[in-house]
Amino acid sequence: MSDSLAGLLALRSAPPTVGAADAERAAREIYGLIVSIRPLPGERDCNFHAVAADGQAYVLKVIALGTAEASADCQVRVLRHLAQQDASLPVPRLHATVQGRDLGELTLEDKSYATCLLSYLAGDALSAHTPTAPLRRDVGRVMARIDRALQGFFHAALGQRLAWDVRRLPSLSEFCSYIDAVSVRRSVQCAIELLGEALPRLHGLRCQAIHGDGHAGNLLVSGAGTVCGLVDFGDIIHGPLVLEPAVAMSELLTSGLAETQDLLALREGYLEVQPLESADIDVLHALVAARHATAILIHAWRRRHDPDGARALDAAAARAAPSLDHLLDMREALTLEWHRAAGTAPARAAFIDLGRRHRLLGAGADLFYDRPLHIVRGEGVWLYDADGRAHLDAYNNVPHVGHCHPAVVGAIQRQAAVLSTHTRYLHDRVLEYAERLLEKCPPHLEACIFVNSGSEANDVAWRLAKFATGHGGALIMAHAYHGITDAVSVLTPGAGQTYDDRVATLSPPPASFNVATQLGAPDRAAAVRTIDEALAVLEARGFAPAAFFLDTAMTSSGIYDPPPAWLDEIAARVRGAGGLVVADEVQYGLGRSGSHFWGFERRGLTPDIVTLGKPIGNGYPMGAVIASRHLIESFQRKFGFFSTFGGNPVAASAGLAVLQVIERESLVANAARTGLHLRQRLEALASKHDWLGAVRGSGLLLGLEITAEEGSVAKRRARQIVNALASRARVLIGSEGPGGNILKLRPPLPFALEHADLLVDAIGAAAAAIEAGS
Repeated sequence: MSDSLAGLLALRSAPPTVGAADAERAAREIYGLIVSIRPLPGERDCNFHAVAADGQAYVLKVIALGTAEASADCQVRVLRHLAQQDASLPVPRLHATVQGRDLGELTLEDKSYATCLLSYLAGDALSAHTPTAPLRRDVGRVMARIDRALQGFFHAALGQRLAWDVRRLPSLSEFCSYIDAVSVRRSVQCAIELLGEALPRLHGLRCQAIHGDGHAGNLLVSGAGTVCGLVDFGDIIHGPLVLEPAVAMSELLTSGLAETQDLLALREGYLEVQPLESADIDVLHALVAARHATAILIHAWRRRHDPDGARALDAAAARAAPSLDHLLDMREALTLEWHRAAGTAPARAAFIDLGRRHRLLGAGADLFYDRPLHIVRGEGVWLYDADGRAHLDAYNNVPHVGHCHPAVVGAIQRQAAVLSTHTRYLHDRVLEYAERLLEKCPPHLEACIFVNSGSEANDVAWRLAKFATGHGGALIMAHAYHGITDAVSVLTPGAGQTYDDRVATLSPPPASFNVATQLGAPDRAAAVRTIDEALAVLEARGFAPAAFFLDTAMTSSGIYDPPPAWLDEIAARVRGAGGLVVADEVQYGLGRSGSHFWGFERRGLTPDIVTLGKPIGNGYPMGAVIASRHLIESFQRKFGFFSTFGGNPVAASAGLAVLQVIERESLVANAARTGLHLRQRLEALASKHDWLGAVRGSGLLLGLEITAEEGSVAKRRARQIVNALASRARVLIGSEGPGGNILKLRPPLPFALEHADLLVDAIGAAAAAIEAGS
């Protein structure tokens, strides 16, 4: 144990060993009472229920001296204070010794103990009841009444180093290794991180003496169903006022006496008596979660070092683990609910009200993850939420060279400060960018049309192909995605669009194929059948193919990496039928494969048209269509095509900066190096879990297959992993494929080896949690 934990009170449960006969002697000699004795539970003190001959009942406490001496003095002084402040408070009353002192002294075998005698409060422990909303509200009221009466009380022992004080949680983190379940360990670590973020804010909150231990064993309930007693002031500390309801809320949850939706009643009761401020409620969730984590860690430590003490916490720790998961998932919703109950608003713009979003954007506006993220800043491969927490971005391909790369941001800022206008004026930067982009292309791809997005680029490519061939049909991969405009939505059946008679789909290659696969005659024949069947479908509907559109990573279809020979057969058949080949490089272009700058190069394709989208501007809205000059000029003469802001000087500056960063930072080589490391680690992880399947793709666009006999099970497991990574590990990934069972890993290109390790470790922890059923 580290020095910071040495002497920490209540980590070990260690009540003094005092028998009933000794307790009876203490009552007789110190208090002048003849009593019958029976033991009561106690974590650090030895407690007895003492009944005198006249029927008067007391509680006799025997307290080990030494480190607890100051605490014993504090406990009796606080009871005197409360009696003076509010005689109606349901707390024990102190009885003096025969010498008129608050504390007595008991000596047993050369050991000295302090004693105090308290009135016995009738009532059953709250733990013996099934609380109703009114009873939970009454718990809040009583805790608030105690806090109001404690204002102005001070004692040196209020600074005691108590293990249960959640502000000590970062020190307890060294016990995380004692937690067996990986998923529970991760949740505890999340709670520790949340508290770490909240701790600086606690210094600015109202602080005072608080009871600090409102658990179900310390609260007594009358026959009328109201709180009639609060006992045990051994954990009294000086701390933030809001810590009082936080402890009580946590204890109700871990005692099995409430669910998260029931906590509002306790909060409402507390607020009736003791108002809380906006800043208090902002940290309330972190404090409740921290109390859960504290219980789990103390229990884990006691299992190794204090088995008897651990048994007293077994039930609470078992409930705390799933309850903590739920708390972490419900953070934003609970905090907003608590603010509404208090009539306050977040002190910081930490949360987005989903109801407001639905009103303004429509309830169908897409959000990632079951627990939506409020992202406010990006840098490199990291995204930061409104609370400043970092999330590793292993999903977003649009910030191709990293979020907010300073070179790209600077280029945009400088150009926007000078000129941002349409493209019907001359401008050198637009031409410079076109030259640099075309230098990366084969010689036959010699001219550009600039637009504002990948969807627009595919829209223009579709028009070009129909114009060039005179045909009206299209061929796409099954479940493809090529954009959202009305024209190209027919090329995007995987996005929930209806199929169109002009479009025929091709089955993807076998998942076992990879770029190094040597195709035999049967495989080539299968590829021929695939394209011939699609062409026959078009012909039967009265269409000839204008183009075959291919996302060169085949991402939406399930992330495939077939050998060039497979596409050779398909491209030859398309051209034989008079169609063009369109390489959609929105996802795979600019070096993402690690082996080639363009995906079509990895596929061995010679496309007639190439389309690009927002990654070429690192998120700045731009897209491009690249084709032969003859095709583009013929199209321009026929239709006079232009895009008002497509390829404007600011967009061109962003695109040029992206190309420069890719070269200067060797990002294609990084995609190869990190992608290989990531693949190898994923394959090693998959070998440990029979439901983790093949790793697909290459470079920094990989897929990990989730397998199961039932597709719905595989999809559910994939979704569980995606959401667990977002909410617990703060690692962002997606899922893909027609069955939704492929984990999609597609980070910005600066993703490094250490980031790959964080990603795989997080997937491994989520997989282990699924297997453990937690």
